[in-house]
Amino acid sequence: MSRTLSQIYAQAVYTRNSYLQLTELNSGRTENKMSMMNLLTYVMAVLIHTYETMLDIFEVNIAQSIKSRVNGTPPFYVRMAQLFQYNPVTGAGDEFGFDEETLMLQYNEVNESHRIVAIAAWQPNEGNDGIILKVGKNNDSSEMVESGTLYQPLTDSEMTALKTYMDQVKFIGSKILCISLPGDIITIKCENGSAIYYNDDYITQEQALLNIQNALSEFAKDFSYNGYLYYQSVIDKLQTVENIEDLDSGIIVEVMSYDPVAGDYTEAVSIRGRYLTESGYIRFIDKNGKTTINLDNIVLKPKSSRNG
Repeated sequence: MSRTLSQIYAQAVYTRNSYLQLTELNSGRTENKMSMMNLLTYVMAVLIHTYETMLDIFEVNIAQSIKSRVNGTPPFYVRMAQLFQYNPVTGAGDEFGFDEETLMLQYNEVNESHRIVAIAAWQPNEGNDGIILKVGKNNDSSEMVESGTLYQPLTDSEMTALKTYMDQVKFIGSKILCISLPGDIITIKCENGSAIYYNDDYITQEQALLNIQNALSEFAKDFSYNGYLYYQSVIDKLQTVENIEDLDSGIIVEVMSYDPVAGDYTEAVSIRGRYLTESGYIRFIDKNGKTTINLDNIVLKPKSSRNG
């Protein structure tokens, strides 16, 4: 960290005065900056302070550059996936190669409109043998987006181009498995007599269901990509829905994940703790495009029926 101007000036005056041969040139008091000697000393102090400040800025820039140099680490591959360019006209990735002048791998032409990977994250592969790189692109269905499903998987041709690209940028010996899956389907069920109670003094059953659907859509939008789904987080969200008064303890949260080998969703799994999503994101829309938040799964009862 650079010294202050006062510190530099005081040190310069102290050092200068230690040389007897300069004493005769100092016609004024040390505190008087109007003397020629003190004026010259002050000017030099300003120059030194400016130089030290510039070194501080340079040091910060270097530190930021070093921090951003994450070559070969999982964040590096996440960033490289986000920079991937795909040409929808040719159905292939843009031309990519080694620039002999910059000594870097880069696209021949940067085209941000061709960057299709909207979100990317990683997790260790089984046995820490490389990493799994999860990617997704923005959902092109406004209805799905409105329902909270912000992302969708890449197409087969897009994934083929992405894998070819990652093979080019990865370091020798690195193992990277790229996946892009449909979102994990979340279903909330009221079973064994359990129910969700709404305030029938203010809203109807239909309005209560709509409030729940909207709240869970926001929950899906705010869900951290590649994050864990917590049972209690879903319950907490339900409890904050406007005019929802109470929930029975038997509320069930089920998850269905997509199996790329079988080409279909797995059987629903009931969770009580946390669950690492396979796709990296969640949806309250089933595989037929219908909302899972409906009266077939959720039992809504007016609070007056409970009080009675």
